[in-house]
Amino acid sequence: MNKIFKTLMAVITIASIGLLNGCKKSFDNPPGAADPAIVANTSIKALKALHTTSGAYDIITSDIIISGVVVADDKSGNLYKQLYIQDATGGIQVLLDANSLYGTYPVGRRIFIKCKDLCISDYNGLIALGVKATVAGLPSQEGIPSNLISQYVIGGSINNPVTPIVVNQNQLGTNMQDQYLGSLIQLDGYEFSDPNASFSDTSAYKSTVNLDIKNCAGQTIIIRTSAYANFAARKVPSGNGSVVAIYTTFGTTKQLIIRNAEDVMFTGGRCNLFEEYFNSLTTGDNNLDFAFPGWKNIAPNATALYKNAVFGTSGKCAKVTAFGTGLNADTAWMITPAIALPASTTPQLQFSTAYQFATGPTTIHAFVSTNYNGGNDPNTATWTQVSTNAMIPGNTATNNSSTYSSFANTGNISLGAYAGQTVRIAFKYTGSVSGGRTTNFEVDDIRVTRQ
Repeated sequence: MNKIFKTLMAVITIASIGLLNGCKKSFDNPPGAADPAIVANTSIKALKALHTTSGAYDIITSDIIISGVVVADDKSGNLYKQLYIQDATGGIQVLLDANSLYGTYPVGRRIFIKCKDLCISDYNGLIALGVKATVAGLPSQEGIPSNLISQYVIGGSINNPVTPIVVNQNQLGTNMQDQYLGSLIQLDGYEFSDPNASFSDTSAYKSTVNLDIKNCAGQTIIIRTSAYANFAARKVPSGNGSVVAIYTTFGTTKQLIIRNAEDVMFTGGRCNLFEEYFNSLTTGDNNLDFAFPGWKNIAPNATALYKNAVFGTSGKCAKVTAFGTGLNADTAWMITPAIALPASTTPQLQFSTAYQFATGPTTIHAFVSTNYNGGNDPNTATWTQVSTNAMIPGNTATNNSSTYSSFANTGNISLGAYAGQTVRIAFKYTGSVSGGRTTNFEVDDIRVTRQ
């Protein structure tokens, strides 16, 4: 009796397992290790060329078959119900109304899509393949319904190589037929503009976040990351390097969609060896003595010191003047922390100045020292002037206006002679109540780039 009971229980268990496995959702089960006997008769580029009018919904009426390798999936959560596939001619977004697509269509898997009766359209210039539907009484492009995916999408070989196309930003166009749109690309020599940011929103609002990255030439492009990505809360890497991403657009705005945090390989030194934009100042700091960590602020008396300037919603800088000091020989110094200039670079200094109440030969100039020890008497060190009057309009202006001028940038000032050394940069103000040399100056956007 016991033996019969055990045999019966085994049969029931096996049947239960079979029943559970039969209910498991799969679009293409089991995954094939080889490509099916299907031949693509159209390239992705040719398919996209069928869509010529932005906003149109073009139903494919012929027996078009495309094939491509999955270059981006939904594993990290940064993509939702979509894949990107790519062949030798380009890439395209494929909309599929299902979750966890990476389980069946992971990066590196070749897929074949029977396009007849599907719809090709675009969302603000980015072309996608899906189905035409009616939503709230209006035409819309939606994902292929989950119960129909296997009818249109056939999985092929896995572990195909996925290699990004190395490009520069100038090669990326915004026309919806641009060859790189929807493709996996690589940009080299970039860094996050804000190295202290997180990839995306970690609040309850779950908003997608755009972060600027920039190269050393000052070009910027957006990395757009969903708050539902599993790396949303991670801090961005603070260095400079390469990024691999899907190139997309929103209208004329260029955007990158990364597949995971590891796509951002910013491990090298940043473009800026040193930068100060005074962004940490707050409204309560206005007119207080300038006192940033590592900096020196030195003058004959407290009245003559550099001060903080905070104005409007975003204006923040340092300011200095001889007016009101009572000094006939006012020399104020604002000196940076030590800056190491790598030997293999040609470092460049830039800063911006604005002026008010320009009354004559008051001057402000940038000086460089390799032997200043951080003490309270900068005159014991050797300083070399590196800026000229032509770089700083306020040095020779005499307009005496109460309105501050616009900020003027000095342009690049070569520090190549100091490569391989550690320097301090001083912003030395020279004025005097005697003779009315009391021009007010503001200093902002101080940068030393590696170049």
